[in-house]
Amino acid sequence: MICSFSVCFAYAIPRIDQLASQSKLKDKTGAIVTVADPCYQDWRKSDMYNEIIADIVMLNNLLAEIHELDDPDYGSHGWQKCTHTEKKKTWCRPVPGSSAVEVACDCIINTHIFKPLSLFAEVDLYAKWIPRLSYCGVEKSFSRFRKTVQCVANFPWPFNDREGICHGYGTALPDQNAVIVVLRSISNNSATKEYMGCKFPEPRSKKNVKLIVNYGCMYFRFIDENTTLFRGIFNSDPNMRLVPQFLINFAIKKVVYAMLGIIQDRCGKFEGTEFEKRVKENTYLYDEIRRRLNFTIKK
Repeated sequence: MICSFSVCFAYAIPRIDQLASQSKLKDKTGAIVTVADPCYQDWRKSDMYNEIIADIVMLNNLLAEIHELDDPDYGSHGWQKCTHTEKKKTWCRPVPGSSAVEVACDCIINTHIFKPLSLFAEVDLYAKWIPRLSYCGVEKSFSRFRKTVQCVANFPWPFNDREGICHGYGTALPDQNAVIVVLRSISNNSATKEYMGCKFPEPRSKKNVKLIVNYGCMYFRFIDENTTLFRGIFNSDPNMRLVPQFLINFAIKKVVYAMLGIIQDRCGKFEGTEFEKRVKENTYLYDEIRRRLNFTIKK
């Protein structure tokens, strides 16, 4: 029962609850499932259900923040301008109850939206183009667009490397001509050492320090056949307790701005690369991305 429910998209959860309350929900055998059934109650208490509900809340919050940056009066939402040029912008704002900052960025990419989506779809290639990232791999694929990812970043001496394990998924936004990818760090169930029914990844090194991504997103909006707006929002904690927070905030803002240029450059050099090769070979993934883009984008 849990496995059959787990394939539902996040937006289906309210509908499932409604059907169960009306005794109209059926399991894969055709049997009626009600809210009083033990299998339904177990599902409501499961990691899967709680994670999907958390995803819904995070997605709604991040979409609201994405659109705050479209407001000319973004300062009324607490955002402060960091660095703005013609094609690259960064903002930041304090995190309530913390000395840390939330960072937002956007840039214009002079390619069709398919190319930056392909760039970020190839998780295991991140270490080849993102500075200081020594490893990135998919630990578990729940679907083509929902995965658990493990990454390791090299930190300069005297700091140990940082390691993060994030759960992320992508979804189309037809009303916005856009696609969004959301992510956040995950923790294992202390009793079962599992996450959503799967074995939690082991640290790649016992010396690595945990990197926490409280939440983040990458938003891709189709402008025209040769133009894409990329926007990102991130709230992360590199777990550097001996370093003053203002220095960490300064470094994060500088790194985010530099990454915009790297993304622009990489998307502009797509042809003849490993990315283009994988697009041609992995028709299972990229034909589906093309199909969803054809449905999502209104030209």
